[in-house]
Amino acid sequence: MDSNQSQVIFFNHIKSKLPAHLSLVDEVAELLNISNDSAYRRIRGEKQIGMDELQILCNKYKVSLDQLLHIQTNTVIFSGNKVDNVIFDFKKYLQDVASNLGLFKMLQDPRIYFYNKDIPLFHYMQFPELSAFKFFFWKRTLIGYPELSKQQFTGEEPDKETAEIARNIIQLYDQVPSTEIWNEESVHITIRQIEFYRQSSVFANKQVLLKVYLQLEELLNHIELQAEAGKKFLYNQQPAVDAASFDVYINECLIGDNTIYVRGAGRQITFLNHNGLNFIGTQDEGFCDYTFKNIQNIMKKSTHISVVGEKERSMFFNVLREKIYERKKNIN
Repeated sequence: MDSNQSQVIFFNHIKSKLPAHLSLVDEVAELLNISNDSAYRRIRGEKQIGMDELQILCNKYKVSLDQLLHIQTNTVIFSGNKVDNVIFDFKKYLQDVASNLGLFKMLQDPRIYFYNKDIPLFHYMQFPELSAFKFFFWKRTLIGYPELSKQQFTGEEPDKETAEIARNIIQLYDQVPSTEIWNEESVHITIRQIEFYRQSSVFANKQVLLKVYLQLEELLNHIELQAEAGKKFLYNQQPAVDAASFDVYINECLIGDNTIYVRGAGRQITFLNHNGLNFIGTQDEGFCDYTFKNIQNIMKKSTHISVVGEKERSMFFNVLREKIYERKKNIN
């Protein structure tokens, strides 16, 4: 393969990563600070790109030259943001989630696959006190914001803009078809977080604690209704005729690891969770193919409870509700 052909393949690869509404020429010209004509000549392979330009483009679009040039290595390039109490902006984190959902929605025939260790964060967003609790737990305990170290949880999200972003997230999520693999552990994590704060006297009062448990119960009821319909819809509403599909599987043998895999026509991306809240993502074709193959294998070993599997669906959610009931009745 000559250098000109490799260069054309390189730019075609970058183009495949761009949303449909963005122009490759405009993007390259702006990023390299060159004219559109110069960008065209580089894209067509008429003018070679320099190493400094190659570095800029690879860093911007997370391109692995090893993969692109078929160099046999075990390297997979991931991108993501570090979560810490110094540079991490929680509001920006949620805005990035919303932006990614917007991009997923624009894909042709998109579908999101979740292999859950925890309840996917999107589901919390319709329940104000419950989502405020999760936000508070992430900021106080996982990230470690010092200003929250002695603060109690009052049941409210003080930042109204954050609450608005959360509402936008659930509306976007509800428009993208998804497949989720659940087990009891998916809910146990949140219950353990609630009990940890309960025993540590972090809840401002018993009414707030009870409200969080009640909303966790309502969340499960809502998930069950969506699974029964096989469609997504907002809490206390009915599914629209053209509502996005919602497939749920339960697997009690394999514990999930919060893997998110997204695919559309010609595009795929994998997100891996680490250190509690962090997600890193890759569009590495080999890794994404491997992830999807693994998810398909897990689905074959799971019980499908969307639309079908009424008995298994009822038993699964009843067990989870009973665990919440046992904890609610001890609030005195």
